[in-house]
Amino acid sequence: MFERTVRPTVAVVEDDPSSRNAVGRLLQAAGFEAALFESAEAFLAAPPRTPLCLILDVHLAGMSGTDLQEHLRSAGSTTPIIITTAHREACIRNRAEKNGCAAFLWKPFTGAALLSVVSAVTEHPTT
Repeated sequence: MFERTVRPTVAVVEDDPSSRNAVGRLLQAAGFEAALFESAEAFLAAPPRTPLCLILDVHLAGMSGTDLQEHLRSAGSTTPIIITTAHREACIRNRAEKNGCAAFLWKPFTGAALLSVVSAVTEHPTT
């Protein structure tokens, strides 16, 4: 009988399909299970059970990433949240940090930078 190894899950909420899939492939190559969501609403409808962290884009169709972050924090979630955005507005970063983001990445970012941040906020070594 084969034992199934449970890989740690990282949830990704990104509305751009190519970015979402690229981040998912990167995470899987690094030994993580990637739970991919196209919107904040899709994440809220079926969140992963105990994700290590959440990678959350700010500008999403529907509920924004920072609104989702606020919702999760007000509901008591302590899951580390990594915020990503291509918009270089200080108010976005300030809002994300005020709501307790574990890390903030400006797009475009390298795969190495993302994996470094994921490892830092989850204390999970990349392989």
